[in-house]
Amino acid sequence: MSKFYNSQGWRDRAAVLAGIFGLSSLLILPVLAQSNRESQSTFQPSSVLDSPQRSGGNIADTLKRESEFQTLASVLAVAGLTDLLRQEGRPLTIFAPTNQAFRKNAAVYSQLLQPQNKEKLARVLKYHLIAGSVTAEDVNKGEIKTVEGGTVKIRVAPDGVIMNDNVKGVQPSIEAKNGVIVRVDNLLLPPDL
Repeated sequence: MSKFYNSQGWRDRAAVLAGIFGLSSLLILPVLAQSNRESQSTFQPSSVLDSPQRSGGNIADTLKRESEFQTLASVLAVAGLTDLLRQEGRPLTIFAPTNQAFRKNAAVYSQLLQPQNKEKLARVLKYHLIAGSVTAEDVNKGEIKTVEGGTVKIRVAPDGVIMNDNVKGVQPSIEAKNGVIVRVDNLLLPPDL
């Protein structure tokens, strides 16, 4: 029996088997790690996954701090929604229009800021909010329910994610303590507004 274990053929077979197991491990472990990471990762509005930016604060404070969201932070305050975006425990995703998005829609924006339209303003802003985190599964369904109660149509395009056929998600998302901020290049308006 000791001849069997000392033979060169057995060592060669053992080396081949060890090589196969080692190579298999090298190939399969990154795949398993990637699939686990994708199931827990932050939604990114592009087919090219950039790492999300991380914020030390909640959604409201992050929007106020980031210069590209100054207009959004101001209108959220006017609509009385800032406290909602500071709450902990219930994550939110906000499709956050940049300052430029508000400039593109100056007429709509100025009309919504009229004192008699405060309810409409709040409704439009809630249409940008999703309870929870948006996942790849949500995107695959083709629509997402908003805090306002309506749905946003969403589809993946070669250059990113398109919402309601005219709003594009812009990379990268920002992870806040209580949710995710997804930059968008236009205002989302409820269909019946």
